[in-house]
Amino acid sequence: MKGEVILKRLQEALKAKTYLLVLDDVWNEDVSKWEDFINSISGVTSTEGNGIIITTRSQRVASIVDPLEIYSLNGLSDADCWSIIKAKAFLENGEVPSRFERIGKKIAERCQGLPLAANVVGGLLRSKSEEEWRFINENWLSNDDEAQNITKILKLSFDHLSPPSLKKCFAYCSIFSKGAEMEKQKVIELWMAEGFLQLDERYKMESVGNKFFDVLLHNSLLIVAQRDIYGDVWSCVMHDLVHDLASSVLNGSHNVDGITPVRYIVHEEEGPVPKEVAKHLRTLFFKGITSVSMFSNFECLHNLSLTSSDCTELPNSIRELIHLRNLNISNTRIKNLPEWIGELYQLQTLRALCLATQKLPSTLKYLIKLRHLHIDSHVELPADMGRLTCLQTLVHFRVGKEKGYQIEELGSLRNLKGRLEIRNLERVRDKEEAIKANMFEKSNLSYLVFHWNEQREDESRSDESVLEGLQPHENANLKVLKIEGFKGKRFPTWTQKMAVWDGLQGSYVPLDKLFSITFRRCSECEEIPMLKHLPNLKSLILQRLKKVRVINCSTNHLTDLTISGLERMECLPDALFYNNRNLSNFMIYECPLLRELPDGVDTLNSLEQLYIRDCPNLKSIGNPSVQSQGILSTLRLWISGCGELKEFPCEMLESWAPSVEYLELRGLRSLNNLPELINCLSKSSPRLAEMTILGVPNFMASSPSVEGSGLDRLKELKIDVSVEWSEEKSVSIKHSVDVLLEGCCNSLTHLNLKGVHKWEWIPQSIQHLTALDWLRLENIGVEELPQWFWNLSSLTRLSLYSCNKLRHLPSVDALHPLTKLVWLEIKDCPELRIDPEWRNNVTVYVDGRSLAAA
Repeated sequence: MKGEVILKRLQEALKAKTYLLVLDDVWNEDVSKWEDFINSISGVTSTEGNGIIITTRSQRVASIVDPLEIYSLNGLSDADCWSIIKAKAFLENGEVPSRFERIGKKIAERCQGLPLAANVVGGLLRSKSEEEWRFINENWLSNDDEAQNITKILKLSFDHLSPPSLKKCFAYCSIFSKGAEMEKQKVIELWMAEGFLQLDERYKMESVGNKFFDVLLHNSLLIVAQRDIYGDVWSCVMHDLVHDLASSVLNGSHNVDGITPVRYIVHEEEGPVPKEVAKHLRTLFFKGITSVSMFSNFECLHNLSLTSSDCTELPNSIRELIHLRNLNISNTRIKNLPEWIGELYQLQTLRALCLATQKLPSTLKYLIKLRHLHIDSHVELPADMGRLTCLQTLVHFRVGKEKGYQIEELGSLRNLKGRLEIRNLERVRDKEEAIKANMFEKSNLSYLVFHWNEQREDESRSDESVLEGLQPHENANLKVLKIEGFKGKRFPTWTQKMAVWDGLQGSYVPLDKLFSITFRRCSECEEIPMLKHLPNLKSLILQRLKKVRVINCSTNHLTDLTISGLERMECLPDALFYNNRNLSNFMIYECPLLRELPDGVDTLNSLEQLYIRDCPNLKSIGNPSVQSQGILSTLRLWISGCGELKEFPCEMLESWAPSVEYLELRGLRSLNNLPELINCLSKSSPRLAEMTILGVPNFMASSPSVEGSGLDRLKELKIDVSVEWSEEKSVSIKHSVDVLLEGCCNSLTHLNLKGVHKWEWIPQSIQHLTALDWLRLENIGVEELPQWFWNLSSLTRLSLYSCNKLRHLPSVDALHPLTKLVWLEIKDCPELRIDPEWRNNVTVYVDGRSLAAA
């Protein structure tokens, strides 16, 4: 991305905000570029208190940027370095034998206070003998400067990598650019295609790759960037200095058998790769315009990744790449795969997450060495997928009616792992046919979805017996289970017990690794399966279980709970919140008979989201607890469409107020304590950024002396003062609105205010909203906008809805202060007449139609 584009986006992001900008690891020593940058961002915001922090390893850079203060970071103490080494080399809280400690402390001294050195050497020492510790201590000379010292320890860590193929895997990672995230699964597939992962009697290539990846992580040669929701590594990055080492190895600076220059490249230049280079390449990341014949010279290519928005067809010359093992076309616009794809007999991995086609070619069945097929869920598989017996990654399988598309195709795919979604299960006749999928043999599946369509051609139901025949492996590493569209009245035994039958042991084995369970659209079921014996269960989703009256399954470790569409459920378990104190996300909606929530919602230690919607008979969200949870980190609250809810306990909101960043109260026609809630919010809501209060009666503070100083972070405000408005309350309502707006006068960027026709004024406090970007006024009874209105210099968008008395807008000459106004939207303002000159200055929409410029 060009610097001008980045700078423009940065200016847009910082506009009208108070910011702290961190520029990490700066090396540019060009004074003019730095001055241009500072000049470009200095005027993007009118707010005060902005700051820039720069980190650099260059003293010259530190002086060039003319900082207010330079902070030179000292190295860690020897004791701190030893604590890092100890944590990496031994298990947490594990005892360190004294003979190791003596050597370890000497090694810590050699780290010279550098955390990277301590981290790397700690990983290197892991599982090493005392003699090996002594060898590392004696052969690491550290009388050099920091960079050389770290390079030496990195080289030492590299030299100890074993087997030699692991060194190749490490060096190979340098083909990714510095700072780039490397997706673990993709990297392992690339290693495999290069032949770095040799099979042995115990492990498959992917298992070897996982082991190698873990070794590199333990040695701090790779750093975890992202983990999935189960805590497993998803992607990683390389430290710049580690990348330098890997790059030097890959380019021949260190002698490593099997690695030679110009075997692996990223081609981003215009034009083809030179023929002399092409014939030796084994990996090519090609970014640019492709042509039909451009890949004819790549005789040895094993890995090919195409990135091009212009590439709409797979170049025909790729069919000549007889050694190709990994093809990634996900970052192209290729719509269809050609029939000749079946000629790439060595292909192990195909990534085609871009396809607009509905079906893969029939020749796919000839790719008998294919191990990983990454495609979008809408793509239909060809017949005879069961022939691909090496397949491990197959995320989606739709059961068909005809031979070659039926569920028995899964039977021979014994190596499937990770995620598998089986859809159209209504096409499976009975248990005997379901058993042909051999699900009980697939021990490496971690994510299972069983899906029946709601709209069925044949209403004869065999769902219970089919699900019984899909029992998973007794030793499955199953973490996620979803059952959708099941229309049996009872779940089969393995599902009820959440345990599978082990014939050898003669007992049921619990699926105790389950992390997440979903039951969706199981419309005939009346009971929820047993879940109490699942110690790792964190997420439970119950949706559209129309006949379930009570949730009688006990859980103790949930962090996420979603309940929706339970039409007959009247209450929740009394101890739900007390038993699941770590619940962070609780959503309940579309439960028409639910009368109340149990007590304890305000005792949740980690609550981040509370969402309650469309429960029209809900009268209570529980009584406030004597002892609350303390201050949470952040909290988002939604309560809407609960017309019978009488009270939102002030004690609850008061305990949550310091943590709330989003609050929405909508359609609560019976709520009787809104004034007290506004009082509470106005006093102390330091994190509140968005607030919506619509369709709730009595919008006013309970105390006339309340101040809005606690709302100084509020950016978006939507309020409706019209519900149960009266002349007697008018003064209090006006005061409450002014208090809210005055409290956020420097932060508010969006305001949506719905008033009443009898209001013949607009709140004066609006004129002080210096950061206001979008203003929407609805149902206001004024005939013209006040003169101060045109002092809103940050305003870019103005919307006027249902202002029946509004007759005219000011002249265009009065617009001059509104230099940023670009959009005017008017709806249901029958008396309003607009000066044609307005159309030449801003985009004008009236009742949904654009008014063209004159």
